[in-house]
Amino acid sequence: MDNDILIDQARQLYAALHARQIRLFTPNPTALDRLERLVFSAYGRYQRRLNRCALCYQTRKHDCVREPGKKRIPCQRRNPFAPIAGF
Repeated sequence: MDNDILIDQARQLYAALHARQIRLFTPNPTALDRLERLVFSAYGRYQRRLNRCALCYQTRKHDCVREPGKKRIPCQRRNPFAPIAGF
């Protein structure tokens, strides 16, 4: 699943849980804590992917396909020992 979709689903779930928690007036901190951890980890994955896309664009001079479901092949990871740019 694409990280954009995961983040959107997590936001919707968080909003639903928050509304339910306010309506019931009985706090359930464990469910919200778990959800917050999932949202933060999904957001971290999303940021790492954006960083990889920026590096890919700098080194290969082409833009990545970032629409959900459109990209079948993931970004290729760069060899850490290869030079970034040849001047």
